[in-house]
Amino acid sequence: MSLNQFSELFLDLDSSNSINKKLEILKNYFSMNNDLENSWSIYLLAGKKNKRFISGSSLKKLFSDIYEFPLWLIDTCYLKVGDSAEVITLLLKSKNMSKNKFFQEISLDELLNKILPELAFIEEDEKKLRIKEIWENLPNENLLIFNKILTGTFRVGVSIGLITKSIAKYINLDESIVAHRLMGDFEPSAKSFKFLINNKIDLEELNYKPYPFLLANTFEKKVSEESINNFQFEWKWDGIRIQLIKRLGKVSIWTRGQDLVNKSFPELEENTLFIKDDFVIDGELLVWDFKEELPLNFSLLQKRINRKAPSKSIQKNLPIVFIAYDLIEIKGEDKRELDLKNRRINLEKNFHKWINQSEKDISKIFKISNLLFPKTWKEVENLKNKSRDNGTEGLVIKNKNSLYLSGRKKGIWWKYKVDPMQLDAVLIYAKGGSGKRAGLYTDYSFALWKDGQLIKFASAYSGLNNEEIKELDKWIRKNTIERFGPVRSVKPEMVFEISFENIQVSNRHKAGISVRFPRISKWRKDKNIKDADTLENAQKLIINKL
Repeated sequence: MSLNQFSELFLDLDSSNSINKKLEILKNYFSMNNDLENSWSIYLLAGKKNKRFISGSSLKKLFSDIYEFPLWLIDTCYLKVGDSAEVITLLLKSKNMSKNKFFQEISLDELLNKILPELAFIEEDEKKLRIKEIWENLPNENLLIFNKILTGTFRVGVSIGLITKSIAKYINLDESIVAHRLMGDFEPSAKSFKFLINNKIDLEELNYKPYPFLLANTFEKKVSEESINNFQFEWKWDGIRIQLIKRLGKVSIWTRGQDLVNKSFPELEENTLFIKDDFVIDGELLVWDFKEELPLNFSLLQKRINRKAPSKSIQKNLPIVFIAYDLIEIKGEDKRELDLKNRRINLEKNFHKWINQSEKDISKIFKISNLLFPKTWKEVENLKNKSRDNGTEGLVIKNKNSLYLSGRKKGIWWKYKVDPMQLDAVLIYAKGGSGKRAGLYTDYSFALWKDGQLIKFASAYSGLNNEEIKELDKWIRKNTIERFGPVRSVKPEMVFEISFENIQVSNRHKAGISVRFPRISKWRKDKNIKDADTLENAQKLIINKL
């Protein structure tokens, strides 16, 4: 199967809004394709860490050098389109180059396994010649796919769930088995696709893979209309959700994003080996303050996960704990079909046994999530509002009868988060958006007052609706003070309410603070810039949080 057929698949999927239609398109595609090309197709469609062979800026420069096209003009076009691969594709098509069929039947495997990887090992002049040759021989309908694969920006409206459903439908196999096989690193090969569609379940081949995670929905008020006795209540930790797996003497630590992070947390792997039983536990990984018995800031956990070989000093200064809250496999037996109430009984029984029987004291690194027992929904609300006192984000509410299913299912788990922190800030910079937001100023920077000056403290790009974005875009263009490439400084006249999840001291920022997940919650047209908050107000939030 050629790149041409994959381009047709992309167009078919991109032009359809029907889930059932997309399932049928994928099923037919897999049935007509060979195993090797199918595996590469899944790799690209699922976005499984698609490799970038050339950056978007390098692609624009290549086109500029090859065709002597002004780079400033390409950048101007980019501001309208918002995607480097798409801009270059449109410019290539506008050249009306004569084509031959030399590259028409190129396979995905040849492209991704040979042609593109070779670009990393050749001189710049040779690279330009190679890419020019490909551009001038590929059919026009293949150019966009080629450029997107080249820059590692291939995205299409297909979720991993849709791929799972289409394969399950294609081979008439249970979706949960296909989902399990797709977890973790999917290496494109004929063997990997054969394994994916094998009707025989080989548990040994699955022994290091995690299960698809069960995810929580946002809390709905109608939940509180039910009896409080139907639910299990726990704190919602602000850490990394992981599945800790011990099978056949080997330990795997998988994040929800399907990253294997054993090397980042060697002490967890080492301590897990002291537990005699095999198991799969769902839980949370946190950097911990053992003196206060509270989690440390998420940014410190990021420092750990970004280190592939943390020193003993790092491990000592940024110690971790694993908080277990669900036992989904024990001694090789899959317990996901057991209800939560009984899974929790199994977790508590086995967890305490492991702690007591271990040859090493592992109680410091292993904890079990404490259950909370509110008697009324009013008490639930009070608990949620007090969650910041113990370094959590709110509550997780779980139906006691729930099975451990894949993905975000209705009526099973809910996250009930504490209200975000908020500050009123002044818009001072704007930057053009990308993709669907291309041509509009949609990325904003905001400032707070300090000694009569506005000091930048956060950037945000979400929270406004389409009409507000268009209205603000017009205002930005009329009220620009200076331009710095794609960024404009604007008259300090607009006030916005900025919401965020956390705030901390930061020496890396001029404001001396940093906030987590900033977004616009309200355009405060009713406020003058003198009414905006000060950095002193922001620092009070840190003190109150502590």
